[in-house]
Amino acid sequence: MKTGKKRLVRLFRRMLEARLRTRMLLLYIAGGALPMILLGLYLISGTNRILVEREKRAEMGELEILGRETREMLNNINTASKNFYFDRKLEEIAGKDYTRYEELVEDYRAYTAFDDISNLYNRAVVWTSVYLDNDTITENAHFRKADQAVKEETWYAAVTDKKGAAVWQSLPLPLALNHEDTLALTRLLRTKNSEEVGVLVMYMRKERLIEQVASRASNTRMVLNGEKELVSNGEGADFGKIRPMVEQWDKEGLFQENVRIDGTEYVMTCYSFAMGESEDMMQIVSMKSYREILQEANRHNRRSVVLFLVSVILSMTMIALFCWSFGNRVEQFRKQMQKAASGEFDLEPSLGGQDEISELYGYLGTMIGDIQRLLAEIYRERLHAEQLKTQQREAEFKVLAGQINPHFLYNTLETIRMKARVNHQPEIEDLVKMLAKILRKNIRASGQEVTIRGEVELVESYLKIQKYRFEDRIEYQIQVDQDVEDFMVLPLILQPIVENSIIHGLETKEGTGHILIRIQRVEGVILITIQDDGVGIPEERLAQLRQELNRRNLDRPHIGVCNVHQRLRLRYGEEAGLAITSLEGQMTRVVMRIPDA
Repeated sequence: MKTGKKRLVRLFRRMLEARLRTRMLLLYIAGGALPMILLGLYLISGTNRILVEREKRAEMGELEILGRETREMLNNINTASKNFYFDRKLEEIAGKDYTRYEELVEDYRAYTAFDDISNLYNRAVVWTSVYLDNDTITENAHFRKADQAVKEETWYAAVTDKKGAAVWQSLPLPLALNHEDTLALTRLLRTKNSEEVGVLVMYMRKERLIEQVASRASNTRMVLNGEKELVSNGEGADFGKIRPMVEQWDKEGLFQENVRIDGTEYVMTCYSFAMGESEDMMQIVSMKSYREILQEANRHNRRSVVLFLVSVILSMTMIALFCWSFGNRVEQFRKQMQKAASGEFDLEPSLGGQDEISELYGYLGTMIGDIQRLLAEIYRERLHAEQLKTQQREAEFKVLAGQINPHFLYNTLETIRMKARVNHQPEIEDLVKMLAKILRKNIRASGQEVTIRGEVELVESYLKIQKYRFEDRIEYQIQVDQDVEDFMVLPLILQPIVENSIIHGLETKEGTGHILIRIQRVEGVILITIQDDGVGIPEERLAQLRQELNRRNLDRPHIGVCNVHQRLRLRYGEEAGLAITSLEGQMTRVVMRIPDA
């Protein structure tokens, strides 16, 4: 007994004292090959159960991915439908009493919203129609009359009952010769005054839903509200037999059960999700029989045995070759490291090969160079940071340009205002008061941030002065959400944009010009939109202006659009800044993005 223990101790010591390649080979046999054989036998014995569970999990994962893609597509359609909210042209057509057919045709041609939806959402939306309660219009493919017969239809009543919420329904496609049903989004359109305009119907391309399920190996179908089967990629079980179970899955989430239909046992998986802002639900249901899963498992078992035997033989051969090669390369690496430790840095260029040992050897030769490059990079980063600070200060000083003896200017304006009051000239008094307020804001502007409310008050004073100047030729509207009024922003970012709108957009326009300022928070971003219906910007000039926005040179003779863009990016990062769109002769829109962080 003692002799046997001594032999084991000697054997263990010999293993520890053996060369690295020998120990690696022994360790692989003891710690790799033997456990692999035992584990392989265990896995083969339980392959059926494991594969069934794997198929269930895989089916749930695939349905979840498919559901997310479908939900995103439906959300895009829901977003597209919002383009018809508060559409003044559509409201005009709905409420206009047409006496001449030419006038109706002219309004139809001028209404481009349907074409815009077709261009932007062509892959998802096949057709769009609006039902209007106006007997004087003539029906075409897009404009339909909401007569009494239409109003009594079930689908129309379902829309009106929701009072403006989106309703998904399966409706016949108007353009289809066979009147095939397709999924459609329907919703009641209203004006800002909550007056009904009509009913919008956006028909989805059925091919998109078919594409979603066509590539699925198992029988898959899409169901609306647990009642209406929209598409299916095969015959499978009759929908009427599984409908009661689908109807009970009326909550969002993944559901899976084993069911027996006509003597066959299936794994039934369902992914149910709400369709955007609507109360409707969509279920994606797949069914796969246990017979198919077990057949695959049996084939897998036979292949596994063959592959397992081949793998063991190949692995033993490959690990032996690897141990020999690895041991030699480690020995060479050790010798080179020994030379480096003794101060000899004229090492061999490489050890050959492309593995980790070669990489480690390469790191040894490039370590000093990496440190030098790191120091140079730190210096460049510090220099760049100083440049950014300098540009920020330059931008702030630009805002203070033109400040000459402010106290004298205030006193002079106050004298003029009091003189106007004494002479009973309230308009002049009001103008001087607003001008003094604007100058005081401009002169006091610095790098400190101000509230959006303060910025709006400043630009409103400026617009009032312009209103006195142009009288009825300029109209403006300011819309600010309450939850953003106290948000802090850089000073003097609105007035330069509004000033450009008046000088370049409205001064040369004939008739009355309009300016709309809209400030809101959308998905963690403060959006400031300044839009006018002036003469617009030519395409070449617009392209040039967009290029100038991204130039980092702030040395300009005046505070303008480019200066505001650079100030925003220097303060809030690359995500902030301006975006300019314009249609020559129609409008110009500047959208300012400020991260809400």
